[in-house]
Amino acid sequence: MEKQGATLAEAFFTAVQTTDIGVRNSEIFTQNRASDAGVGFRVSVKGNKVGFACTNTISEKSINDAAQNALHVSKVSSGIKDFALPRANSTKKVRGLFDPKVPEASIEDVVNLAKRGIDAAEGFDKRVIVKTGRVSFMCGWRGVVNTLGVDLEERETKTLIYLGASGKQNKEVTSSCADFTFRRTIDLDPEAVGVNVARMAISLFQPKPVASFQGSVTFGPEAVSYQLFDALVDALKGETVVLGRSFWSKKTGEAVTSENITIEDNALIETGFSSRSFDDEGCPSQKTTLVKKGKLESFLHNTTTANLLKTNNTGNASRYAGGMSMARAIVGSGYRAKPEIYPSNLVIQPGRKSKEQIVSEIDKGVLVESMAGFAQAGSGLISAQLSTAFYIEKGEVKYPIKGGMVSGVAFDWFRQVSDIGNDSKQFADSVMPSLRVENVKVIGS
Repeated sequence: MEKQGATLAEAFFTAVQTTDIGVRNSEIFTQNRASDAGVGFRVSVKGNKVGFACTNTISEKSINDAAQNALHVSKVSSGIKDFALPRANSTKKVRGLFDPKVPEASIEDVVNLAKRGIDAAEGFDKRVIVKTGRVSFMCGWRGVVNTLGVDLEERETKTLIYLGASGKQNKEVTSSCADFTFRRTIDLDPEAVGVNVARMAISLFQPKPVASFQGSVTFGPEAVSYQLFDALVDALKGETVVLGRSFWSKKTGEAVTSENITIEDNALIETGFSSRSFDDEGCPSQKTTLVKKGKLESFLHNTTTANLLKTNNTGNASRYAGGMSMARAIVGSGYRAKPEIYPSNLVIQPGRKSKEQIVSEIDKGVLVESMAGFAQAGSGLISAQLSTAFYIEKGEVKYPIKGGMVSGVAFDWFRQVSDIGNDSKQFADSVMPSLRVENVKVIGS
């Protein structure tokens, strides 16, 4: 390929088997086992013109054809300023990423986990109805080679259980709520998830509206892991820094959050759900301190943005990036996708108090376990409906809230964090605790 004008080339390959069980209205609704494997090529030619092509047909001819297609595409593409690929370097093997019991599990084993979760939830209280759910097992293999000497591969397993439930008594049906567990191992605990979601469902009976006020709001881990996480990622990605769209552009070394907050991206956490020994370009994984006691220290980078901004590559190239990309939803991920910058395990360091202790110190406020809405890219503006939330008065949770919203700017909220819980929970790409935030606008229904 070098003789045909290529200056850099990369092959990224994945092979994945997934077993998915779907739950609807207390019953197993779907059972599916699927496999997918393929290879994607990136090729650059003079002028940093980069082409991409992939194939899921594993034959010598199909693979060669895909590589040639990537080369042809590169010759008619626009240049990417300072495009680069990583050079070969030593990687640190992360422990606990593969459980040999996961690929050995049958569909019946996975179905049984779902049934146990349903039984635990509905057995906890007869008023509980499991409306939706999912149990998923994935075992996979990924690898990357390039013309600069990178040649890496790694096996992994992932498991997930999710249950969504409502409560029903007389003519009242509560809003839905959910609980879930992300693991690398087969050791899911469906009973714990079932009991947790049942407790939450029955706590939502007899909701009441609240009057609008501005005050203390405690966001539980799930609420933090969605809207607040999205705002953080948008501000910390090297891509948005390059475009001048990051809210924290040119603020390195400045205080950007409350001094209570330290944020790391750590791909080396043992058994971490998004841990990995190398990123999806072949750069060794690492732990990166992004915000330390409120001060911005670093952004997330892949090889190209690090090269363009003359800084260190943090190993955050990902072909499984989250978010609401319609193109990614259609095209898919893994070998089908070009890498984007995304966190591995984005961690807000926990505090010392339990969520219950934090709530007990609030004279008047709201506990938000989940909310519906999006953080506006760039500005971090959030206007979110309260999905699962409770009114707090004199240190006690008084009742679930009917309707209502919270409104504000995520980056203001990060500056107004007055306390952090010790209740960190693992999500797909983050490990998040509860955050108590002052001066939040609560809009009554």
